[in-house]
Amino acid sequence: MPVPRQRMKILGGALCAGLLILTGCTTGGGSGDAAGNTDTIRGWWSTDPTTWDPPNTQAIDDYRAVGLLYDTLVRRDLDGELIPGLADSWEQTADTTVLQIAEGNTCADDTEITATVVAKSLQYLAGPDTDSTHSDATFGNGDVIVEADDEAGTVTIELEQPNSDLLAGLAAPQAGVICPAGLDDIDGLEAGTSEGAFSGPYVLTKSNSGVSYDFELRDDYDNWPEYSEPLEGTPAKHLNFSIGAVDAVANQLLTGELDVAPIEYHELTRFENNDSFTRINVETGEHYIMFNHRDSSPFRDEDTRRAAAEVIDREAIQDVINPTTQLITTIGTDKMQCANTDESLLVQPDPDKASKVLDGVSVKVVGSNTVGQNGAGATYVAEQLRAAGAKVKMSNLDVGTWNITVNEEPEKWDITVMGTVNNLNSISWGLGRNIGPTSKEGGRNVSGSVNPKASKAFEAALRSDSESEMCKHYKVAQTTALEAVDFIPIATISRPLISREGFSAVAPAGREDLKTLRIVD
Repeated sequence: MPVPRQRMKILGGALCAGLLILTGCTTGGGSGDAAGNTDTIRGWWSTDPTTWDPPNTQAIDDYRAVGLLYDTLVRRDLDGELIPGLADSWEQTADTTVLQIAEGNTCADDTEITATVVAKSLQYLAGPDTDSTHSDATFGNGDVIVEADDEAGTVTIELEQPNSDLLAGLAAPQAGVICPAGLDDIDGLEAGTSEGAFSGPYVLTKSNSGVSYDFELRDDYDNWPEYSEPLEGTPAKHLNFSIGAVDAVANQLLTGELDVAPIEYHELTRFENNDSFTRINVETGEHYIMFNHRDSSPFRDEDTRRAAAEVIDREAIQDVINPTTQLITTIGTDKMQCANTDESLLVQPDPDKASKVLDGVSVKVVGSNTVGQNGAGATYVAEQLRAAGAKVKMSNLDVGTWNITVNEEPEKWDITVMGTVNNLNSISWGLGRNIGPTSKEGGRNVSGSVNPKASKAFEAALRSDSESEMCKHYKVAQTTALEAVDFIPIATISRPLISREGFSAVAPAGREDLKTLRIVD
C-alpha cells in the first residue's frame, strides 16, 4: 500500500549530546571481580527511556532499550559491513529493494514473523500518523510503498525518491520490527507493556522509573547475529540497568555493583594496570562545529566562517571535550563508506589572519552544557572568537533548551558545537543536517546553508545504485562543503566502556550494541 510521507521533523534526540553517555550492562549474583555462576549482567543508563516505540525514539537510552527488544532486518558486522538480520538476503536497485525474510523467527507471543508482519511494521515507521522523526533517514523523501508476499517470503520497498542509505536505515534500532500485538496497542507499545510486540532477544520485565529496568532473555530466541568473528561467552538471561549519575559509575564498577558500564575519560586512570577490568571505546556519533548560515548570522558569509575556522584548533577543542576520542575529517569516521580522509580540505589555524575579519563582528555562541565539562566545548569557541576581536555573547544551555534554540530559534544563535547520534553509521546522517533542503523544505538541514553544488552531489549520492557511484558523489559533496567551510569536523563522540572480569561487550563498527553483552567463563 502507498504510504504518504510526512515531512521531516527536527530530530531532537539525534542532537542531544548530553545523553551521549555510553552504557553497559552486566550483573552477577555478588560483588568481586569475577562473574562466577551468575546469569545476570548489571549495567547503567543515564536516564529513563522516553518511549519504547522504536520509530519515535529520541535519545540514546531510547535506542539502547529498543535495541534489546526489537530485531532489525539488517545488522552491522564487527567491521561495519551490512549482514542479515530478520532478512536473509536482499536485492536492491536505486528505488526498489526486495528483502527475503528469514523463516522460523517468532515474536515474544509466538506469532510467526512473516513478510506481512515485517511490511506492516515498516508501514508504521513510514506512516503519517506515526509522524516519526526517523522515517526520512530510512526511506528518504517522498512516498514509499511497502508490499508483502507471504508465499515468496519477500517484502518489497519502492521509493518515490531513491535513497542509497535504505539498508543502513533498516539496520538502525529505530527500524526494529514491531510485532502485531504492538501495532494493535500503540499505548502499550509506547509504555513497553505490550510484551507480544517484541521481536528481539529480550523482553522488558520490570520498569522502575528513575531507578532501574529489568530484561529477560526469551527462551525461544535463536536469531543472534552471525558475526565474522564469533563472540566469546554466553548471553545473560537477565539484564538490569540502573539509572543514576555518571560520576558514580566508576566507583560502582570498582566495588562490584556494576559489571559493564561507561565511565568519564578522566576516570580511566583508576582502571589502568588492573587486570580485573577490560576497556573498549564505543562511539555514538560525532562532534562538529555548526554555523548558522541564515541572513541573521554573520556566518552567512564564507570568509567569516573561514576566519572562525582559523581561530579554532581542532586538537585543542578535542582535548577540551574528550581527549580520548578520534579526530575526524568529515561528519563521520573513516570506518564509514565514502568518508573523506583528506585533511588538506580542512582550514588550518591562522589567528592573525582571522582577526582581520573577525574584529568587531558580533557573534552569538550557543552551547550545550554537556559538551565538555560544564559546556567547555562552546566556551573554548567563545574564547577563541573573543581573542580575535569578535564581540561574543555566550550562552551555555541545558540540552533541552539548547536543542530548541538551535532547531527552532535561528535568530538566537550563530555558532554551536553540535553532537549527533549517528545510528545509521552513515556519512549522510551528518551531511544532511548541514547541506541540502531544510526541514521546512522537506529535508534535514538545520544550518540553513545554501551550497547548490554540495547539495546536488548529496542528493545524487542518495539516488545512486552502486557503491562506486555513491562514493563519487559523496566525495564531491564533502569536498565542496569543506571548501566552503559549511561546518568544521572535530572528533568522534565516544566513551570508554569498562567490563569487569567475567563480562564482555563488543562494538560493531565502533558502535554500541547491548545485544553483544556476554558472560564469559
